[in-house]
Amino acid sequence: MSFARVAATAHWSPGTLPDCVDQTLRETVYWSPPELEAPTAEDGINSSLCHGFIFDFCGVEIDPETAEPKIDRYVTMHDCGRILHPAMVDGQVRGGFAQAVGAAFLEEYAYGADGSFQSGTLADYLLPTVIEVPEPVILHHETPSPFTPLGAKGVGEGNCMSTPVCIANAVADALAPEGDSPDIVLPVTAAKLAPHIFGDEPAPKDPVPETKAEATTGGRKLTGNGRAVVQASRADVWQMLLDPATLDAIIPGSHGVQKVGETRFKADVTLGVGPVRGRYKADIELSDLDPPNAVTLSGQAVGALGTGGGHGRITLTDTDDGTEIAYRYEAEIGGKVASVGGRLLDGAAKVVIGEFFRALARYCGGAGPGPLARLMGLFHRITKGGQS
Repeated sequence: MSFARVAATAHWSPGTLPDCVDQTLRETVYWSPPELEAPTAEDGINSSLCHGFIFDFCGVEIDPETAEPKIDRYVTMHDCGRILHPAMVDGQVRGGFAQAVGAAFLEEYAYGADGSFQSGTLADYLLPTVIEVPEPVILHHETPSPFTPLGAKGVGEGNCMSTPVCIANAVADALAPEGDSPDIVLPVTAAKLAPHIFGDEPAPKDPVPETKAEATTGGRKLTGNGRAVVQASRADVWQMLLDPATLDAIIPGSHGVQKVGETRFKADVTLGVGPVRGRYKADIELSDLDPPNAVTLSGQAVGALGTGGGHGRITLTDTDDGTEIAYRYEAEIGGKVASVGGRLLDGAAKVVIGEFFRALARYCGGAGPGPLARLMGLFHRITKGGQS
């Protein structure tokens, strides 16, 4: 019987071997270069003799109006010794580069002031897609290793370590080309770069609601509070809050508010959180009225994408500038809209509530347009200029 036949039978059909044969043919060989020494008494280990080498450089630009960073061109050169499989090496470089772009621009562990983890879903913890990863220029310089039989060195995921540093240095240089570069903390986002371009943000005049989103057994629970000042008397604000025409004008996404009782309203609104957007029918009831000082609002909303319900207390106080509106609310939502991440839901609540009070301030003859209106104005100017 030929050796090939014996080897094939032992591998492919070991059940046909005689009962006395309990081992197939095998061979185990160990090889270690003599330069690798045993671990030291302190457990120090020389783990490899095939370290690769990388040289990266990139061109970065930062939008002077939005502070958004962008890679114009990225060049990465690798010395991984003798290249044994060019396509595999190319895939290793591209995969490591994509991971590094995510670490440099998007991926962030975010925590709330109370220590709660706020980026526990992929709606909050952003990963790069093919749209966010630019095409790198990949170059090679082969210097065979004298320590490995084939002269190969390491190349796996090397850009995970070199690319974030390269991008951070490029951003620092773009912010301060004459020197005195600022400290850059990854991920590099427009929010982090804005203070370096525009200076510290002044204290907001528009209301900035405090909100918090947390998971519950039935969906997500939202709690929050905030304050806003409008240039109107308490009596006028009170009447506006009870007037369906006023509410229809200032509620974001409203398609109509109808008064169906002395203290009951029906509303039709369109609201969206990230990719989830839908139309809702809402029932609102007022209770614990203390005109013109305080009122409790309770309501339920039903739509194709989910349900919601909650209550909030609004109090009105005289100030030198008009009337201060303080509010505290608690709500719970379910359905598809509850599946979005905590930070995304938290941010959407801030936008909707903040825009409500900005609209109320404008309706009362208050201050000029807030940050959201200015941002929309900038967006319209950009789109009219042919950019996106």
